[in-house]
Amino acid sequence: IARIHIAEQQKVQKLQEERRAQDIEKHRIGRRRQNEIMARIQAAIIQIPKPPPSHTIKATEAKKFLKKKREAEDTYKDIKKFEKSLARNTSAVHSQVTDR
Repeated sequence: IARIHIAEQQKVQKLQEERRAQDIEKHRIGRRRQNEIMARIQAAIIQIPKPPPSHTIKATEAKKFLKKKREAEDTYKDIKKFEKSLARNTSAVHSQVTDR
């Protein structure tokens, strides 16, 4: 009985090993097909040339100029706000001093 049991276990183990080997082979074939498909896709990709650099240079310079202009306007506005608040503070302090 033990020999029969061992023989059955060996058969089951052999079947499992064969299935595993088949699965590994299927996986290998699938990976190879996928690599072939990717190679075809890469070969079919068309490289689009970049636009002439003069357009891009002009565009970036225009962006930089607009950014600097906005920053200058913001700084000017901040200075005006500061001057107004300073004028208010000095007039408030001056009125407090004259009230005494």
